[in-house]
Amino acid sequence: MVQYKCHRTKWLSIARKGNSMYYKNEIRSTPKEKKEQVQRLIDEMISKLGGTSESIGSTVVVSAYLLHKVSQLVAPDLFCYADIQKGKLNLSPDVLVVADQELDERRWESLREMLPKFSSDEFAMAALLVDLTAYEKYGPHMTPDSVTRLAQEILQIRNGDCVADLGCGYGGFLNTAADVCPNAEYFGYEIDLVCKVVAEIRAELLGSHLKLEARDAFTLLEEQERPIFDRVFFNYPFGMKLRHLGTGNKVLEALTQEDPAASKATSSDWVYNALLCSVMGGEGKAVGIMTNGSTSNSIDATMRQYFVENGLVEAVIALPPRMFYATNIPTTMVVFSHHNDAVRLVDASRIFEPGRRLNTFSEENIREILDSLDCDNDHSKLVSKDDLRNKEYTLSFSSHSEETLAFEHGMPFEQVIKSISRGAPCTAKQLDSMVSDKPTNMQYLMLSNIQNGMLDNQLPYLDYIDPKYEKYCLKNNSLILSKNGYPYKVAVASIAESQKILANGNLYIIELDESKVNPYYIKAFLESKQGISALKRITVGATIPSIGVDKLKKLMVPVPPMEEQMSVVEKYQQTLWEIDQLKKKIAQATDRLQRIFDEEKKM
Repeated sequence: MVQYKCHRTKWLSIARKGNSMYYKNEIRSTPKEKKEQVQRLIDEMISKLGGTSESIGSTVVVSAYLLHKVSQLVAPDLFCYADIQKGKLNLSPDVLVVADQELDERRWESLREMLPKFSSDEFAMAALLVDLTAYEKYGPHMTPDSVTRLAQEILQIRNGDCVADLGCGYGGFLNTAADVCPNAEYFGYEIDLVCKVVAEIRAELLGSHLKLEARDAFTLLEEQERPIFDRVFFNYPFGMKLRHLGTGNKVLEALTQEDPAASKATSSDWVYNALLCSVMGGEGKAVGIMTNGSTSNSIDATMRQYFVENGLVEAVIALPPRMFYATNIPTTMVVFSHHNDAVRLVDASRIFEPGRRLNTFSEENIREILDSLDCDNDHSKLVSKDDLRNKEYTLSFSSHSEETLAFEHGMPFEQVIKSISRGAPCTAKQLDSMVSDKPTNMQYLMLSNIQNGMLDNQLPYLDYIDPKYEKYCLKNNSLILSKNGYPYKVAVASIAESQKILANGNLYIIELDESKVNPYYIKAFLESKQGISALKRITVGATIPSIGVDKLKKLMVPVPPMEEQMSVVEKYQQTLWEIDQLKKKIAQATDRLQRIFDEEKKM
């Protein structure tokens, strides 16, 4: 029988006061010498383990945990690797499996040399404190501590609640929740066994009572008696395609029974959200974290309709940029519950503490966001189902924060458009075949050729234009608008009679009814604060912001009498001319600057 020393480490009892795995208050209160000693331990362990594996972080956690357990034995020096395999440390089956994957006899013998140099406390601290965001392949996908705290404040976990994290990772959310409210039941599901074992080890060391399973959370729906929880959290993968979900398609099948159009969803965000709601009790609440694009894009409108019309969406909070280690994709926290007749939309994108590596929420920031969930203010609005219906169930604050721009002579853009089309959909190879090294009367316009609202004078020349692309050539006074990438670029084409300019597929070519509107007037509007705001409200997409043709046609634009338009156009064109003259002067001055040295040298 393996015998353990009868003592409980002082540090572990301190650690139970908070989630020390994120280097918070407990570590700051630890003496500097102690922290340095633990870091030396971690560094030495990484060196002994090789230091190159993408899973080195989890290997350190498992190794430090084993050394912590062994160091409590009466004769730790006599404990060999075979004793671990024989189960003499009383490890859980999953920990034993991962230990066998991560270690071998050679590694263990090297690690065992550390036993006389470090205490059991220090090994435990190392298992808790190794920075998995730096050493572990899944580390960057961890939910940052301040985002976890915001979610927990929203969920308001109570004594007796059944709480679940459907993708618990390394256990950060569950451990902090169990620290704040230890008298609730906590369940964690994690598809990756190594992550689950790290969560299990840290829960044991922190004294958290968690029920963890290594399984795909979607399989919960296959059980004869589906588990139901009072509070649910899920920071699911961003941008996952439906074909990669595996058993998740069963959830999609259930959704398509309600609405066949749901199968057209291009991302998995709303399928994950359906899983959240499927295990959320009648009086329960759930929090998920999704990409901004899924709150407003056209393809997911049907999915949003399903959730809104069924009263499942309570609140949608646009998060600040750079809140997560692994991505700069704009993200949103969505709050689910039952019987919601309206949705609270909050723009928290500017409520944060800037950081070097990532931004965070301070306690004051969290309080401000929570206050915004209770009342309307400059960045919060309660939106009715009727208003959501009128805007394709868009769930972004910016789309509802201002009423439709009202102009004295406003009308939908399509009423002054004669035609609108994309540029030529030619590939780089097709374009290369048309390019000319010599000047011709044919040129090619790309997004990068539009600067300061004007076309570059040095457009690439083309030797010929394939007849099938002729229709994509610009007409004189065509309005050019970039399709992708906010802020959008706008220009008016001035085409000579014998000249041909082929536009790139990332551009909209808009031929206006010049009997109603002057192209430069519309250009001036789209570049104004009002116009920029109007374009921003019809923008969709998280990674690549873009404007759809249908929304562009419905955009309200001012169309006053032509005399009033011309007054604006004359001033606008005069300013454009001044900019052009300044650019020429800058070019001339730059040329002189580059010749100064050679000219002085000759003298």
